[in-house]
Amino acid sequence: MSKAGKKRKFLKTLALIIGIFCCIYTLMSLVFPSPQLGHFKTASGQETYLKYYDQVMEKMPLKPNQVYDLKTTWGTVRLYEWSRPETKQATPLMLFPGRSSGAPMWEKNIPYFARNHPVYAFDMLGDAGKSLQSLPFKNMKEVAASISQLLDQLAIKKAHLLGHSFGSAIAAAFAKFFPGRVQSLTLLEPAFTLNYPSLSVFFWGSLSQLKFLPKDLKNKALAEISGEDPKKIASNQDPLAQMIKAATDSYSTSLPTPKPLSEAELKSWTFPVYLGLAEKSSVTKEETQKNAKAIPQVTIKKWEKTTHSLPMEVAEPLAHELEDFWQKAEK
Repeated sequence: MSKAGKKRKFLKTLALIIGIFCCIYTLMSLVFPSPQLGHFKTASGQETYLKYYDQVMEKMPLKPNQVYDLKTTWGTVRLYEWSRPETKQATPLMLFPGRSSGAPMWEKNIPYFARNHPVYAFDMLGDAGKSLQSLPFKNMKEVAASISQLLDQLAIKKAHLLGHSFGSAIAAAFAKFFPGRVQSLTLLEPAFTLNYPSLSVFFWGSLSQLKFLPKDLKNKALAEISGEDPKKIASNQDPLAQMIKAATDSYSTSLPTPKPLSEAELKSWTFPVYLGLAEKSSVTKEETQKNAKAIPQVTIKKWEKTTHSLPMEVAEPLAHELEDFWQKAEK
């Protein structure tokens, strides 16, 4: 074996060992969380993330007509509004981003969503974005309360909620603690909402955080989580993909880890719920769909040939389907 081959084998073995320890650390942090502030690890990492963040916002086909920096008990939240005089009286739509993304992740969806609703997208406190956290969250009830404070300042009494991945868990937590403010709830590829992710997701997620990994192994880790082709991940130079990669590498997230909702909690929901699942995802599984059946008014659909990046992959057909769902939820 060549020196380069031996070095690569050594790095893979070292990454495996460190990945196991990182996985154990992650699991321990779920049991014994230590509240802290979310932050970029380096100034250069923040600069890279914000460069791609601004690029995505610049090329978005529908520009926001309002940009807010709203103060909450836990920090200042960057929030964007898309609305027109024709939609001002319609039920608002609040978008909850997935981990390591922020409001720009909805670039493909917003032009469709905004046709019939005022749309609000924000960067979650404690996660990558332009929001600035000043106080740690102690639990998911506080996270939900921060969203309630946003709605208060926007004078929104009730909204359609839509979350992707970890954002689904935050939207679901809000629905748990503030059910009277929910017109409907859409969960797209939800993480930590209806079941815990598998140990393999924890393992590959831990590996994906390691900067020194060979690119091919890091891409494999990301592929194992998302369900995408490692070659596609390696060749993807889209600003949104680069933004999320920069956040994964450079941002230290500080959010409480949600516990999946109990059967009793799910049965208590009186509003309609839409569950969108991807055919090729490792984040959701049969248990996700099984547990969701406890929800009294639930619509479940598995989207063929999709990965964990479901909302970006089927933006237009998803919007048409959700518009029908939202209209029925308002009757």
